[in-house]
Amino acid sequence: MESQMPAERLLPDTESEDLVALAREIAREELAPVAAEYEEAERFPRDQFRLLGKSGLLGLPYSERWGGGEVPYETYLQALEEIAAAWMSVGVGLSVHTMSCFALAHYGTDEQRDRWLPAMLGGELLGAYALSESHAGSDAAALSTRARLDGDRYVVNGTKAWITAGGQADFYTTMVRTSDDPASGGKGVSCLLVDASTPGLSAGAPNGRWG
Repeated sequence: MESQMPAERLLPDTESEDLVALAREIAREELAPVAAEYEEAERFPRDQFRLLGKSGLLGLPYSERWGGGEVPYETYLQALEEIAAAWMSVGVGLSVHTMSCFALAHYGTDEQRDRWLPAMLGGELLGAYALSESHAGSDAAALSTRARLDGDRYVVNGTKAWITAGGQADFYTTMVRTSDDPASGGKGVSCLLVDASTPGLSAGAPNGRWG
């Protein structure tokens, strides 16, 4: 006979408790009832990600200025745990989306943040994180996808692998090599935010559920 014990959570404040409770409620009422059906049909849960965005759960660690929750990672991770307990694939997708927003949120200009982040954190735009390559795994220093500056635009050539939400995402936070100096190693790698509508960008057939 199996038994389940609820997690004993240590949260920093009442706001965090409310957010985790909201995540638990959405997981129980909106995700768990349809998870098996979607998985069986290999159907991408885009509406569920939009719901998480409207509920404020797609941008928990980020600034309120751009629609985030501005809560500590210990709160975000426990909310993520509630989502993943009901539907692991959505939990993985949530974590990848959150990670794909990091570079812009921390290193973009205010103009770039104003343009992209509200829609990213609000669920209108879904992100993917394009680091891995078939020959290099997640070793950034070994990647071969290259970008060269042509006027005020980058031209990117390469292939990425194992991209969660590949072919479904609206933007790809993409690691590229911008230096040909072998001695540069990881220092020769840059991060570009690539709109999914960029000419020449395409996605292959999914290898697994979503990527």
